[in-house]
Amino acid sequence: MSRPGVLLDRDGTIIADDGYVGSVERVRFLDGAVEAIAALNAAGVPVAVVTNQAGVARGHFGMTDVEAVHAHIDAELARAGAWVDLWLFCPYHPEGIVTGFARASWDRKPGPGMAYAAAEALDLDLSVSWVVGDRPSDIGLARAVGARPIHIASGAAAPGDPVDPGVTTVPDLATAVALVLSDTGARPDRLPTSGFPRARYESAGFFAHDYSEELARALATVDLGELERAAKTLLTAYERDAAVFACGNGGSASIANHLQCDHGKGVRTGTDLRTRVISLSTNIEVISAIANDMGYESVFRFQLESLARPGDVLVVISSSGRSPNIVEAMECAHALGLQTIALTGFEGGPARELASASIHVRSDNYGVVEDAHQVCMHLLAQYVRQSRIAPDLVASTVF
Repeated sequence: MSRPGVLLDRDGTIIADDGYVGSVERVRFLDGAVEAIAALNAAGVPVAVVTNQAGVARGHFGMTDVEAVHAHIDAELARAGAWVDLWLFCPYHPEGIVTGFARASWDRKPGPGMAYAAAEALDLDLSVSWVVGDRPSDIGLARAVGARPIHIASGAAAPGDPVDPGVTTVPDLATAVALVLSDTGARPDRLPTSGFPRARYESAGFFAHDYSEELARALATVDLGELERAAKTLLTAYERDAAVFACGNGGSASIANHLQCDHGKGVRTGTDLRTRVISLSTNIEVISAIANDMGYESVFRFQLESLARPGDVLVVISSSGRSPNIVEAMECAHALGLQTIALTGFEGGPARELASASIHVRSDNYGVVEDAHQVCMHLLAQYVRQSRIAPDLVASTVF
């Protein structure tokens, strides 16, 4: 089903328009722009950047320079847990000097090409979408495709450029986004519907590049305060000889088993800790017996009732956070006096709400979520381990 989205101009809207920005060194974010994009992401509003880059046609820089600038912007956005769902740019100009790019283009704003491409890739209904930019060409694009324009008065418009008096004008992107969110009634805590992949790839190399960027964005959404809480929970549990249990289904079961290895053998190596770590996902005989006699939803709860003691810790790994056996295990853990750590993705489900420490990865791709969970499992193990190694030996220790 088509949905509303936001098409953003780049120069003068997200970054300063200092004239043909074709290198990373010249990128300067406008105040509040990163936070504004993060707000759209958090509200589940797709974000596409549609930008004219005539500097390619005019010979100021090349296509790879534009892509490098966009990769740099992506990296900076990821540090704030933000992202652009789709980058589109037009390198053509009829007055260009570079062969192959010196021509008119349907994609060059106010032409509609990039807007239609964004609508197809992100499943947007342009009639209920917005175009936000600082130039008359941005307003023209909105008019061409029936979208709603918002003009940013950045001062970058050329002298004499007319601004349609019927268009809402705001001082910056943050104000524009506030208008968008108030109009949609979007909830900031909704799962962003970014989706990956958004189209079929013909190159494994390009897929790998974009997948790694998607993983970086997902990791950047993890709440570091919750990660700190989880690390402290594990470290204190190991210090007082409490047991740590882990469980998950499918790919998450392999992470639970891997946790037993790295938090058991790994954390113990070179430290004074004698960790007791047990994966509830590893014993197929016990699991199948419980599932056969009582139901699969009880496979972790039944084991906890036999093995756990007050003060122990349960770590659950669940991409959806909705698996009945995970939820039942967490409810059992709380009843038995255990602390709980949940690694979740998608919207987090009940597991996200039940956890004492919630490590939530904001992504709707199972592979990305599981990779991010594996990273979090590893970094928790290594953090705990280095906490118990003499400071002068940390740098010489292989982790």
